Amino acid sequence: MDSPAGRHRTRLLTRRTGFVAGLCTTLLAVSACGGGDDGEGRDYAVPEQLCGVDVAKDTLAPLLPAGEKLAERDSGSVPGSARCALTVDGRPALSVLGDALDADADPFAKADWYLRLGKDAGGKDGARHRGERVLDRFALSVTQCTGDQSTRKYAVLVELAETDPVPESVADRREALKEFLDGYVPAALKKQGCA
Repeated sequence: MDSPAGRHRTRLLTRRTGFVAGLCTTLLAVSACGGGDDGEGRDYAVPEQLCGVDVAKDTLAPLLPAGEKLAERDSGSVPGSARCALTVDGRPALSVLGDALDADADPFAKADWYLRLGKDAGGKDGARHRGERVLDRFALSVTQCTGDQSTRKYAVLVELAETDPVPESVADRREALKEFLDGYVPAALKKQGCA
């Protein structure tokens, strides 16, 4: 049928098909950006910031459990400190506590730090005053500030969920905590004017 009406119907059908295909492509792209199962059972998007600090998604993702909805709650951040927690489907997943301290301060003397870490975190490697300590569900970094802030240090504590922390293997979990801490701490120091 090579009539004007036939050609008009063909053009309309082609336009509609193109529009529908473009719409489907757009919806798939938005779905992928906003979440969608990532192959690890996470139907939510892994955040690019935590406590207002840029994070590498590939270092945060291994510490987050499968689920449908992720939420971040600021739990009392003030200048010089950062406190926030991530929940997945309403259950605790990961929390971060960061504090600017005097250079001679011991973060373990602060009740909230000590209660979380207990006596096992009293580092033989000097992490009580500087350095890094990675445990089964915790990672701690204490870093001396530089420049104008050289009379201070910044301590960062990352805590995973008490029940069913991920990754499941303790060795993998410790490695994932270390990788996350190694990326997060420099960005946190910079945000606090400590680096």
